[in-house]
Amino acid sequence: RESLTLPSIESLPEGHFAKTYVQKRQIPESFHSQLYYAEDFADFVKSLNIEKDLMAGDKRLVIPFYDADKNIIALQGRALGESKLRYITVKLKDDNKKIFGLDRLDLSEDKRVYVVEGPIDSMFLDNAVATADSHLEGVTQVFDKSQVVLIFDNEPRNKEICKQIDRAIENHFAVVIWPEFIDYKDINDMILAGNDAEHIKIILDKRTFSGIQATLELTKWKKCNV
Repeated sequence: RESLTLPSIESLPEGHFAKTYVQKRQIPESFHSQLYYAEDFADFVKSLNIEKDLMAGDKRLVIPFYDADKNIIALQGRALGESKLRYITVKLKDDNKKIFGLDRLDLSEDKRVYVVEGPIDSMFLDNAVATADSHLEGVTQVFDKSQVVLIFDNEPRNKEICKQIDRAIENHFAVVIWPEFIDYKDINDMILAGNDAEHIKIILDKRTFSGIQATLELTKWKKCNV
């Protein structure tokens, strides 16, 4: 697996604020060697010969996206402090896919691929990828829709999310409709509230629907007029 010319989170001393951030988010330790810290994200992106107008001196957690052959195809910089841009995602080449997690998938026929928005959320699920935005249907560039389950964030008042789920159901995707008793926005929030990954997966599998059943469940879940 390609690595970056940046210090990994694993290599940082205890108490370093980037390491503390990762620990506080309870990101599994198995990922700490694959996450990096950039003292100046703009400078780092420039060193990769990527043209992007970024703010100088911006400290960020760097999450590399790998293809199935473990080559880096994109990077996400996550702000570690207050920032107007919480996430900045850059592709190393324009035609690269912007999908996190392709390097750790089992594509056996009986295996579902779980698709979430955020790379950090995907780290708590086996066989999961992230699109780094809410356009989860974009994974069909890589997978057949019959292989995937789309897990949108749990935001029943967000009109855009409601529309995206509705469209995904119309397009014959299996989707997760969150149960009413969960009021956390995403998987990481559930982990931070004390749920373990296995328990979360059981909930997701129980709440995976398609077709008319998905439409009925969506109607019960959503709290926006779309």
